[in-house]
Amino acid sequence: MNELYQQRLQRHLRQMLHYLRLVFNDHFVIALMFFVGGLGLAYSSWLKTVTTHDTWIIVVVGVALWLGLRVSRIATLLESADTVFLLPREHDLHTYFQRAWRYSWLLAIPVQVIWVGLVSPLLMLVDQFSGLSLLALLITQLALKDSDLTLRVTKLYRLSPQQHRTAASVNLMGAAVITALALAVNPWLGAVLALALAGGQRWWHGQIWTHTVVAWKANVASEANRMLGIYRFFNLFTDVPLVQGNVKRRKYLDGLLRLMPADRAHAFGYLFTRGMLRGTEFSGLVARLTIIGAVLLYFVGHGWLAIALDVIFIYLIGFQLLPFYKRYDNIVFTHIYPLAAPLKLKNFQRLLTLILGTTGVIFLIAFWLTNASLAQVGLLLVINVIEIYLLVAWYAKLRLG
Repeated sequence: MNELYQQRLQRHLRQMLHYLRLVFNDHFVIALMFFVGGLGLAYSSWLKTVTTHDTWIIVVVGVALWLGLRVSRIATLLESADTVFLLPREHDLHTYFQRAWRYSWLLAIPVQVIWVGLVSPLLMLVDQFSGLSLLALLITQLALKDSDLTLRVTKLYRLSPQQHRTAASVNLMGAAVITALALAVNPWLGAVLALALAGGQRWWHGQIWTHTVVAWKANVASEANRMLGIYRFFNLFTDVPLVQGNVKRRKYLDGLLRLMPADRAHAFGYLFTRGMLRGTEFSGLVARLTIIGAVLLYFVGHGWLAIALDVIFIYLIGFQLLPFYKRYDNIVFTHIYPLAAPLKLKNFQRLLTLILGTTGVIFLIAFWLTNASLAQVGLLLVINVIEIYLLVAWYAKLRLG
């Protein structure tokens, strides 16, 4: 089982490295450097305004630390065929799950260290935390994450509904109480209680797994859902064939289709619009990027960083929509219908302009809500118009023509 997990892990890492090279290209790395630098500068400037009287920040930090425990899950790398081929060796699968726990734990450590590091300046300013206190808080966070991952491995086995509810309640409430005690009373008290909770979870896991069986279907579905979340993130930046959307009726959007002219010149436009409204892959991508971009614009403020974010997100949306142009190329009816090829590109450019224009308006509203001046809003409007024109009239034609 150790060899099996090692083989799957190596295959998984090669696949992740392939997509990471596509995502973190030179242009995106440069943009990410500016983005992280801007956020760091904004965070540093805000820290100068924090005083010991801002005790509400301790509550926010506690909630942030508690939510940070939910970030990573167990990477079992199980496949649907395992329910048949690994069933005879079900008892030996515990060794496989231990390797999965170890790999997931190694991934979780840097996340929790960074999470605690981000809130450390706030605790030092508001609650006068010392270096030893921050060390105790880090131990608390790592122990609570150990408890969380151990519980996730325990849930890989078939438990009763009562056991599920009890384990989840104890883990969630225990983590919340321990985090509160670590921040409000004493960090070392939190560390001791967190280590005790982690030890209790490991003891309970040892009592459970030997007396039950593996929840095969739930585990395979959970792993497929975990990988789908990773692929959807990569799909925001590059085309991922493993992400397949489905079709929803969405009858409430039929009114938008009636606005399309029903003539020969807009045949492809009707097809693209209908596919965009009813499909979940590209419409969901546009919705997610638009919401994320608008939220970031609102919280970042109305400086040059906000303008840079606006440009980046509009580019990402336009770039990710280009593969939609060839979505129906494998359908024979799109080739036998007597329509000229330039008409297809023209219809697609019209849809692309409409989507990017709508996104640009939403970004302008989010930018305006940050108390930006009319001059700044006007500047962003001009930048959006120029960028959308270049993306649609030049870049899309160059890529698709």
